[in-house]
Amino acid sequence: MAPGTSRLKVNYDIPEDVLCENIFSRLPFKLVTCLKTMSRHCHLQITNNTKFATKQARLCPSCPALIQIGFLVNSDGRYDYYLNVISSTPTIIGVPSSRLGFLGNYINNKGSFSLLASTNGLLCIQYIAYGKRHRVRTILIANPATQQAQPVPGAARHLFQGRVVGLVFDPPNESSSIEEHKIDQPKEQLSEKEHNKFKIVQAIPIKNISYTTTGFRFVIFSSDTGRWVMSNTIVNANIKEDECEKVVYASGVLYWDYQDSLLWFDVSRSSGGIIKMPWMLQGSKSEKWDHHSIDTSIDDVLVCTTITKDGLAIYRLVEGAVHYWELMHKKEWKSIMEVSGEAFQFCHSMKLRSCWQSKFCERWLVRPFGLESGRWLYLGVSEKWSTLDKVLLYDLESGKVEDLGRDLSDQFNLTSIFGYRNSMAALPPIAVPPLQGKICDGNPGGCICALK
Repeated sequence: MAPGTSRLKVNYDIPEDVLCENIFSRLPFKLVTCLKTMSRHCHLQITNNTKFATKQARLCPSCPALIQIGFLVNSDGRYDYYLNVISSTPTIIGVPSSRLGFLGNYINNKGSFSLLASTNGLLCIQYIAYGKRHRVRTILIANPATQQAQPVPGAARHLFQGRVVGLVFDPPNESSSIEEHKIDQPKEQLSEKEHNKFKIVQAIPIKNISYTTTGFRFVIFSSDTGRWVMSNTIVNANIKEDECEKVVYASGVLYWDYQDSLLWFDVSRSSGGIIKMPWMLQGSKSEKWDHHSIDTSIDDVLVCTTITKDGLAIYRLVEGAVHYWELMHKKEWKSIMEVSGEAFQFCHSMKLRSCWQSKFCERWLVRPFGLESGRWLYLGVSEKWSTLDKVLLYDLESGKVEDLGRDLSDQFNLTSIFGYRNSMAALPPIAVPPLQGKICDGNPGGCICALK
């Protein structure tokens, strides 16, 4: 509304580099993309400036959400796969498109997708192409916010199909910027090895001689070396190797959910161990109706949500000389129904005034999907596996439950629901191995592909 001369003066009061580096970097990606058209300088800063991406990853609201790969059946009978994002703030979640076309030339319409892991804005996606004679498997690292993707070399040979994987990725922060390192070190080396890398880790069970316990070794791919290696660390545990539901990355540690136990592995220290779940430490056993989920809270702490016939409880893992679980929140179903009974009205048993709890447990399953921002808990309610899960949102502060009015697209793919956070971080480059381009040692003692 100001005159032209005043408007120009106001614009020059805030230089464009200040706008891009100190103001735009504090905005969620979905809002920032609308600002690319302001000028050529802004467009270059937002799309090609790694320093800006670093600041944005550190300063902007993470806008946590849940993410999975869903599908719809088209008129030809084929599956159309897409990214299904569930959030309490959907207007600022930075996924420009739910379609998977940004994965590039690695895919076609004859294949299937599955989400293997999600960590700090990056996704690990598996694509299986259906050929006439055999199936070709490709593992990709992708950032749906920036619509970038790249394949991981050697993944099909080194990762067991059907077994979960962990993704390690910490966006570079300004406190460890390149300028703070020694000037005699090459900048290219610093930027790749110190600030922008990811790791893919898979726990491989190896039966001990006594066959009473299972030993786990870890297959690791590092983007800064471009190589696959087998860790020397072996973790022995009395757990079943085929019950792992999910892998979560929190505070530099990967956690495998093996029902009653957590298998953990610290990649930087190459150490691991076993942690009992909260109910095991309390001396109780999980019942058939009980369900749980592990997630990363907003402060990068591992949390475990448990659902029983009595109600729900959320625990946080406290690390130290001895790990232990601390109760964060607990609520009985009776209290929840008194506040938000209308959110469960699609459950016919909830309309009964007497004996509702026994009827509810007989007919319906309630499962925790994930915790957002340490405040909102997503719940899935289905009728004994015969219907798609209704997604409910439970507010830990108010105790209220809201029906989001949407269903999950696939009732049999629940383990692929992960937490997601906005990030403009560029995909870490994958280095070319210096030893004649070999991505692994290729011998039974040093690589899993020789054992396979």
